Amino acid sequence: MKESLTSPDIYAWLLANSKYILGSFIKKVVLEESLIVRLHSKEHGNRDLYLVPPGFIYFGEKRDLEVKGQSKFLMDKLENLKVESIYQPNFDRIIRIDLFSGKSIIFEMFGKGNIIILENGTIVFALEYREWRGRAIKKGEEYITPPPPSHPLDIKFEDFSNLLSGNYPVVSVLATRFNLSHYSEIICAESGVNKEKKADDLVPEEKRHIFQSIKNFFSRIDGSGFLCDGRIMCIEGDGCERFDNINDAIVKFISERREEGEEERIEREQRKKYEEYRVMAEKYRKLGDEILMNLEAYNNIVERLRRKENPENIISLDGKIARVKISEDSPEVELDITRKPSEMAQKYYSEAKKLEEKMDGIMKVIGKIKKGNVKKEKKTERRRFWFERYRWFISSEGSLVLAGRDAKTNEEVVKKYLGEKDYYVHADIHGAPSVVVKNTGITEKTLVEAGIFGLCYSKAWNAGYMAGDAYWVTYSQVSKMAESGEYVPRGAWVIRGKRNYMRNLKLEIAIGKIRYENQDLLMAAPVDALRSRTDHYMVIIPGETRKEELAKLISEKFSWDLDDVVSILPPGPGKIVEEKHEETIERGNNGEE
Repeated sequence: MKESLTSPDIYAWLLANSKYILGSFIKKVVLEESLIVRLHSKEHGNRDLYLVPPGFIYFGEKRDLEVKGQSKFLMDKLENLKVESIYQPNFDRIIRIDLFSGKSIIFEMFGKGNIIILENGTIVFALEYREWRGRAIKKGEEYITPPPPSHPLDIKFEDFSNLLSGNYPVVSVLATRFNLSHYSEIICAESGVNKEKKADDLVPEEKRHIFQSIKNFFSRIDGSGFLCDGRIMCIEGDGCERFDNINDAIVKFISERREEGEEERIEREQRKKYEEYRVMAEKYRKLGDEILMNLEAYNNIVERLRRKENPENIISLDGKIARVKISEDSPEVELDITRKPSEMAQKYYSEAKKLEEKMDGIMKVIGKIKKGNVKKEKKTERRRFWFERYRWFISSEGSLVLAGRDAKTNEEVVKKYLGEKDYYVHADIHGAPSVVVKNTGITEKTLVEAGIFGLCYSKAWNAGYMAGDAYWVTYSQVSKMAESGEYVPRGAWVIRGKRNYMRNLKLEIAIGKIRYENQDLLMAAPVDALRSRTDHYMVIIPGETRKEELAKLISEKFSWDLDDVVSILPPGPGKIVEEKHEETIERGNNGEE
């Protein structure tokens, strides 16, 4: 059970139930999946207190308790001791029960949860022994609480105002810095403050409204509990089931979860995660679209900020991070002014894609549990052309150019497709593909494009070269026959006679969507070749952006399968240097096998 009580829930539970614990004697202690402490007092009789990691505390059903294993050790330490106090340190998700003997029971209700026994402040037992920087749960060590949140009830307004700051949505600051969890959304709504507004942008009056809403929120907590859409609440909401004691709400919640089958539980949790990821992915995608659709405007803003100017539309500037809103209808965008806006768009798309990949994984899990409940869009399998087995492009003169992807296809592309009228092209560097140019009445322009193509898919790209040389030869100059005593490995060829060199070719490749036989194809090609077939493309050169990140951005940009994009990119990191955003146009081609 991964859910747990929030700090306000714990506050409410103690308000309603600490009276049943104070002054009671411990009669039994049993450690199972949870710690069960049987308490006895004259006024309230026997009650079984359940401490359930990661984060539930409640009085539950009385049953036969068998003391064995570690339970015997705990009985020796705690039996017949009287409870002196029970409280919630620092409004954290921790419950501490102090006994008159100097011993204590600590229940940490965060992370995986933990149950710790202290003797005069020293750890003598823990369910989980752990260590962090500045804090350790180790036998014989002094127990130290985690760094505390700010107590929203004990804090003065001046201190509250100072802490309610940062370049984060106010709802997040309230949830984490003040431990208000999901109740922070209710507080924002009741205070009339937009929950997504950055804390640094709040004016004193808004902070005062939030401060007062927190006070009002706690004044409504009286120890009763509510079940609202499957969530335990300590204040009432619309359509909630009410319980006089929040303990009863917790018991019902847990009993329903136990009755729920394992498969149903997993499905419910996965659906919840799926929806969270979907909302965030949609947000990131919209931010990426916003930047790319208004790239010139954002480029201008970044350039002016770099010149220390103060352009309009700037909400705030914190170091290198600028928050920008270019119009009333546009979303607020966060830009790193040390990076190009197109790179920030790539970052947003990358974050969206990561979430979407997680969503895919969730759908697979749900599909295994209950097919059809979460419908995943099926990819429409497009027609695959024979030449897509290799690296390929269509030249500006309409000729098909093929290149190998590895030693096997380097061998294959020459043996199968180098005809008597065709040309063989190779970059003048070790570790480059064999390139075959189908001769359909081409000129040197196509040979130059083939040379650039071969360089871009060679080791020159990964090495970061900006230019290089290539050469072309005719069919008759290419052979597999080695000189006496030499060996020609798979994928390699012997070239005889004059090599016709093309010098100082620029390493840059364009990616764009073209029309081929009435079908869309994503093509990677030298810029001139792609420009002749479409006005919608991106140009990349060797750079520092990982290939995978480039692929994700291009995949989003052209709505194309990510694996297909990866397969056509050069073999290493790159950098986007140009983007064109017009419509794709269809022109003639020669791609017959």
